[in-house]
Amino acid sequence: MKLDRRFHCFGCGADGDVIDFAARLYHLSPKEAAEKLAHDFGLIYDSQAPPGKNYVRQKSEAQKFKEEHRHCLRVLADYYHLLKRWETIYSPKTPDEELNPRFIEAIQKKTYVEYLLDFLLYESAEEQKAWIAENTAKITHLERRMKKMAENKPTNRERLREITDGIEQGIKELFESEKYMRYLSVMSRFHRYSVNNTMLIYMQKPDATLVAGYNKWKNQFERHVKKGEHGITIIAPTPYKKKIEEQKLDPDTHAPILDKDGKIVTEEKEIEIPMFRPVKVFDVSQTDGKPLPELASSLSGNVQNYEVFMEALRRSAPVPIMFEAMAADMDGYFSADNQRIAIRQGMSEVQTVSATVHEIAHSKLHNQKQIKIEHDEIYQEIELFDKPGLFSNGRISRDNLPDGVYCYDLRGSDDDPGNPVSVEKQVGVNHAGSVILTEPLELPEAGFLPLTEKSGLNFVGGDISLSRFLREQKKDRHTEEVEAESISYAVCQYYGIQTGENSFGYIASWSQGKELKELRASLETINKTSCELISDIDRHYKEICKERGIDLHQKEEVAVETEPPKEAGPFRYYITNEAAELGVYPFQEGSQVHFLPTLESYEDGKIRAFGYVEYPEKLSPEEIREYALIPAADTLGKSEMENTELGMEQQEALLVLDDSVYLHIQPCDTGWDYTLYDTVSMKELDGGQLDDPGLPRSKAVLQICEDHNLGGKSMKYAPLSMIETLQEAAYQQMKKQVSQQAEENAPGLSQLPDAMEQSLDEYPVPDSQLSAADMREYGYLYDGMLPVTRERVLELDAAGLTVYVLHEDNTESMVLDADEIMEHGGLFGVDHEEWEHSPQFHEKVLERQEHQQEREQAFLDHKGDCFAIYQVCRDDTQNVRFMNLDWLQSHDISVDRSNYDLIYTAPLDGSVPADAQLEKIYEQFNLEKPVDFHSPSLSVSDIVAVKRDGMVSCHYCDSVGFAEIPGFLPDNPLKNAEMSMEDDYGMIDGIINNGPKELTVAQLEQQARSGQPISLMDLAAAAHREEQDKRKSVVEQLHQQPKQENKETAPKKSAEREI
Repeated sequence: MKLDRRFHCFGCGADGDVIDFAARLYHLSPKEAAEKLAHDFGLIYDSQAPPGKNYVRQKSEAQKFKEEHRHCLRVLADYYHLLKRWETIYSPKTPDEELNPRFIEAIQKKTYVEYLLDFLLYESAEEQKAWIAENTAKITHLERRMKKMAENKPTNRERLREITDGIEQGIKELFESEKYMRYLSVMSRFHRYSVNNTMLIYMQKPDATLVAGYNKWKNQFERHVKKGEHGITIIAPTPYKKKIEEQKLDPDTHAPILDKDGKIVTEEKEIEIPMFRPVKVFDVSQTDGKPLPELASSLSGNVQNYEVFMEALRRSAPVPIMFEAMAADMDGYFSADNQRIAIRQGMSEVQTVSATVHEIAHSKLHNQKQIKIEHDEIYQEIELFDKPGLFSNGRISRDNLPDGVYCYDLRGSDDDPGNPVSVEKQVGVNHAGSVILTEPLELPEAGFLPLTEKSGLNFVGGDISLSRFLREQKKDRHTEEVEAESISYAVCQYYGIQTGENSFGYIASWSQGKELKELRASLETINKTSCELISDIDRHYKEICKERGIDLHQKEEVAVETEPPKEAGPFRYYITNEAAELGVYPFQEGSQVHFLPTLESYEDGKIRAFGYVEYPEKLSPEEIREYALIPAADTLGKSEMENTELGMEQQEALLVLDDSVYLHIQPCDTGWDYTLYDTVSMKELDGGQLDDPGLPRSKAVLQICEDHNLGGKSMKYAPLSMIETLQEAAYQQMKKQVSQQAEENAPGLSQLPDAMEQSLDEYPVPDSQLSAADMREYGYLYDGMLPVTRERVLELDAAGLTVYVLHEDNTESMVLDADEIMEHGGLFGVDHEEWEHSPQFHEKVLERQEHQQEREQAFLDHKGDCFAIYQVCRDDTQNVRFMNLDWLQSHDISVDRSNYDLIYTAPLDGSVPADAQLEKIYEQFNLEKPVDFHSPSLSVSDIVAVKRDGMVSCHYCDSVGFAEIPGFLPDNPLKNAEMSMEDDYGMIDGIINNGPKELTVAQLEQQARSGQPISLMDLAAAAHREEQDKRKSVVEQLHQQPKQENKETAPKKSAEREI
């Protein structure tokens, strides 16, 4: 028996306590063994008694250290092997290949991990113990990270790359007759989707008819995804907004606007950065629940209402359509010379429709003679990345360019703005020209493509007009036929017209030898043109029915002639963004869908929608809510407000009352909360609450109207997106009102300058609203994570960073879906190291350069010892970069502050002696640069300003060592004003002391003795000051005493040096 009261058999390996020993010895159960021991030793055994406190043996310090040491070794060894594997797997295959982040991590960390393993094996126990205590949290985080990576959960960027590679491979394999026809069938059902997403749906579930996300099926369609169903991965846009400074351009000339000093005026603009992430959607066949209404379609099977449909095709065509006799092997043709379409007479209806759509596609896409440009300017012929194009020194107006043409801007270098260094979508500052291409460029996430001598911009020809250039870029005949036939097949599939005569047997031979970009470009052309043609046909079909008085459902309506008369239609409902995403509308015979690919304004700009749907009968409130539609103004009246609202009783709404007042109403715990705004000034007029939780919204609106005498003339719905605009306007007006009241109450205060607290350069955190202290208070203690709010984490997640949900039990979990962000109510985090290697961190660092004066003033005002680094600005008007002082003196050039940028400020290291500070700074900013220092290493021509004990000295980094240069930093402006005034009166003392002089107690007593009146308040204030001075330190009193100088002979320069 061992001393710890447990037994162990070294023969069989059995182990346990005394009960286990007795049970094994006498072949008893544990309960019987316990009863036997109690009986043998006279102990009380009660099986019903609560268990006593278990005895837990405390581990010794040596045992704890041994376990921690073994744990650290295991984690670091696993990490080391993982880095070696990454170095092999993710190594670049070509010199031009972009480095994988894991390959970079392997190169950077492998040697250091080797050192740590050696350290834990061979160093002394005391040093190991100290290192383990200091790095326990990091080892724990590393172990969690490797565990998550072992689950093979890739990042968003890796998943997107994998999906994109699959799409490219799918496009290459697509062009076989049967596969291609199946793809076109999918595209006809999802013609409003991008080529990428259409391709993804085709590859994963080609029989899909209607897709939506898990939550959308559940919340909007009242259907649930069947158990065990696998989702369809598509790419969803997750853009984020960013503010940038751009040149302000003249709306007429598009030239930069200059201020009175001749400088370019800039303006702040908010741009949307396009980002994407993979999401899961499910087809309707993968769900169960409430039945879905079918999408209204006027045509199915054979061509019904053939005459009407053909007239719709005529109106959708850009050129006239005629019928004539022609050979049996020809269905029709498009004549570019005569600008007309000819269709063979005597064909079946299906053949005629198919051939007509085919030729319309030709007339839209391949009609080079129809290209008429209002201002057909002359450009220079170029090649940009081996693509033919046109070049212009000036800006090209994109509004005047025809379809199928892509325009990009060239950015010039900072040193020579006329020398293009990159291609971007649009350039504000340093615009070096614009180019026109017939094929789009694939811009990376950074938004630009660099131009190099080997690949980039080449001027290959002379001058040419845009129209002639486009005619010369005409596609080959086979490509034109593939595009036209594909559009015909897709459009007919959409309308349910089965065109069995279509054949794509030649598709494989056509695709051979073509690059992926060419194949993708053709697919995008087919997708875009099909969508436009379907929209045009739908719109014209409805117009023709209206003009000819055709009622397609007369038979069904005869049966209900005995019903009470109904209000005459049609009734219009606008398609919101949410409804457009659904792509499904309530079914009603005779309904017409007028979908537009872009947002359009309706009802005097009060509603923006993707077109509208017209119904012969009004929709029920439930249908309006379920399909996210907005009724038109003439569809909704006050008399039926209550009935219309039945399906939306608990929803937020914005209404326009009497065309003069906005009513914003939303549910709250006690009933309804409402606010009234003026429609013109957007000023908040009134508001309040209706304390009745059971009150329907319709009755709440009517009660508010009655209380405020509103709604007697009209009631209209307004888009909810207006609410943010109203609230922001009201907030700004409130701020202005508070500011005015403050000025009225304290007029003297309004004239005081803002006292903004200045500080040295700080570490650029991902979210300035949160600090490490906030994260610790929240309950998360690991310092390898940086806290962020929900709003900021959505931006970082969209930008491709790995983000985490932080939990109050000091754990974290990686975010794999945006829904996790919306569901979590606490803090989020990003990894410290990943943040420092991200473009967003670099942007934060660069933002400092926009605040030169504020940062310099913060350096000069800083109370402690600190330093600042200045480097020659990019323009370098003096041309002194990397020049030593001897060269400057030989060329009679002085060091000018205006030629330098303030790059970095930080506190001085107090442990370094004063005479070694400059060399220490030089060593640090060459060998161990801070993570937030993103400028070139410290070198010749740089300047280090050091503030020690309140005195500032500036030092020029020379070829050997540093040389002090006086007068580099500007003098104190208050000091300059003081000196100027005192010089006028011959009383220079170098002290800023223009304020009224305060008399001492002795001086006031002397005045009283001489008979002069004095103020008791002045005497009390003087006594109080002298009492305070007695409490001050000797050093403080010395600093406050003026220098004793000969005011008449003190030179001005010595006075300037005093500060």
